[in-house]
Amino acid sequence: MNKSHTRTAEIYMNNGILHVIMKVRVVIEVEDAIDNYLTIKKITKNQFCVKLIDVRKVFKIGNNAKLFIDKKQTQANTIARAILINNGVRKSQANFFVKFNSNSIPTAFFTDYNDAVNWLKTFN
Repeated sequence: MNKSHTRTAEIYMNNGILHVIMKVRVVIEVEDAIDNYLTIKKITKNQFCVKLIDVRKVFKIGNNAKLFIDKKQTQANTIARAILINNGVRKSQANFFVKFNSNSIPTAFFTDYNDAVNWLKTFN
């Protein structure tokens, strides 16, 4: 498995699922969002994929980064996404990811990794 590390995330493919694991105590700025986006494009070879996004660690997203992440082109190749959270996830983070549903990509929240993976496999 080929893992890539950016300043704010660990990104890799495993069994047809793109994993994006946010690092602890980082602030994602627009440059980081662009770096993550380009890394994802490289790893997926710009093909459609399902994504598991692990936001269980504490981090923040800057406003300009939110605007970039929410653009349709950054989500264009996403079939479905599972957001892995812990029970104490901050409401602001959860609400940000719920907003992605506005572009019709199936999104679900999970506290269990295996449940998230099994849900994503239904889209492959």
